[in-house]
Amino acid sequence: MPLPPWAATACLALAALQQAREERPAMPIDIDDALLTVAERSDFRATSLHADVLALLDALAAASPLVRRGSLGTTSEGRDIPWITIADPPVATAEEAAASGKTRVFVFANIHAGEVCGKEGLLMLARQILLAPDAPEHRALLEHLVLVFAPIYNGDGNERISTTSRPEQDGPEQGQGIRANAMGLDLNRDYMKVEAPETAAMLAFLSEWEPHLVFDLHTTDGSFHRYLLTYAPPLNPEGPGAPIGFVRDRMLPAVSARLLARTGQDTFLYGNFEAAEPGGDDHAVWATYSAQPRFGAQYHGLRGHMSILTEAYSHAPFRERVLVQLEFLRECLAFAAEHAEPIRRTVEQAWATAAQGGPRTVGFRHVLAAADEPAVIKGWVETKDESGKAAPTSEPRDYEVRHDDHFVPTLEVVVPRAYLLPPGHDAVLANLRRHGLQMQPWQGGSAPTPVEVYRIDAITRAEQPFEGHRLVSVEATLRRESRSLGPDWTVVPVAQSLGTLAVYLLEPQSDDGLLAWNAFDATLAEGQDFPVLRLPME
Repeated sequence: MPLPPWAATACLALAALQQAREERPAMPIDIDDALLTVAERSDFRATSLHADVLALLDALAAASPLVRRGSLGTTSEGRDIPWITIADPPVATAEEAAASGKTRVFVFANIHAGEVCGKEGLLMLARQILLAPDAPEHRALLEHLVLVFAPIYNGDGNERISTTSRPEQDGPEQGQGIRANAMGLDLNRDYMKVEAPETAAMLAFLSEWEPHLVFDLHTTDGSFHRYLLTYAPPLNPEGPGAPIGFVRDRMLPAVSARLLARTGQDTFLYGNFEAAEPGGDDHAVWATYSAQPRFGAQYHGLRGHMSILTEAYSHAPFRERVLVQLEFLRECLAFAAEHAEPIRRTVEQAWATAAQGGPRTVGFRHVLAAADEPAVIKGWVETKDESGKAAPTSEPRDYEVRHDDHFVPTLEVVVPRAYLLPPGHDAVLANLRRHGLQMQPWQGGSAPTPVEVYRIDAITRAEQPFEGHRLVSVEATLRRESRSLGPDWTVVPVAQSLGTLAVYLLEPQSDDGLLAWNAFDATLAEGQDFPVLRLPME
């Protein structure tokens, strides 16, 4: 009987990862059961429930003086969204983290609660650091970084354990949670509309702690390939260029190379196989995913954080997925410690530049574009059944493909000095506050003020609902005129650290703005003016 896909590669990869763990500084031989994850205690047949995660975090806090426990907030069903900080000296608040002068790193997992390998790997890495804090590799982290780990972001989805929630995934055999939260929302599509309490808690944390580097740990859903883990930098090109470039061009290539050298395990940029044209070769293109900031990794990049998405390979056994998340994150943190000062400087300079006015133009519709050179993707020879469903064989195959890896804008706007919201839009203002945007009342007096006004020319509504919404797209024409404003109008300046986010949210033609998410439906009509005005630069 031929070996199933991944059998030989899986054995080699697992051996390499386990050897890498064994070569680290010695850990205590006997680890208290309270410090083991559910995955470890079950020989990787099960994953942890919410109570298990809380108990392990409490045990880590009791075992080490370097830990402080905290909470992002609560889920829609009232479950805690816990975090721990790991730092020396320990820090318990955002103010203490900022006062340390160290680079702040935030790692969270389980936004999709069926993708549980990041949750378990993050808990294991925390324990390894805390039980051997003086090991040279851990001491380097503690000297240069403040680590904030939030292993179970979607606590409600995590509790809905099912053996059928991810039928294509290889384990854990006793089941895992579901993708959505208890409200039925995909939390990784909620970053702009902010309808879930989990998302509101996340944005409050980002505004308070201002991490320099953010990691979002996932598991794939797509193509068959030979990488245990794929990764992505922020893909929305409207985020500050320097932080995005640092992650894309310096950090990720270096981390991938170091992991390969240390463990023998290859990783690559996230993507899926596609055809170049309908009916063509379905392995002609390796394409990344959306640039829209409803996705967390793009949202973090738009805010100016350095951001990395990790995707463990769903068809690899659960044990391997956990270990590769752990080892890839370990390499990332080591690189971050070695480059802590340039990471911190690059991000903070991006925030300062945005606060002084930021870019002159911002794009808010984008199209996927190809890299200058093709890529070689490590895959498998595949077969198809009568229905056309593909399945990998045990024979490896490398595919030379067009690599669709970045986005270019198809619609841009010259940014205004500010956006002006009339009274009567309390829900919109509440959304902007959740993002942490700065606002103030109009103080320009009642004399007519030169403004820019959009006229809505055409409206298109999606036929099918998405996340409880029928998304809206409009075409609009901008004109100048004078309007009288009053103190009940709200001013949202663009010269602030989140100014580009304000543009994305408030431009009516934005593909992921508040108009798209139905926030202006009550007054939206063809031939009518959009209620949000623009205060021009001149």
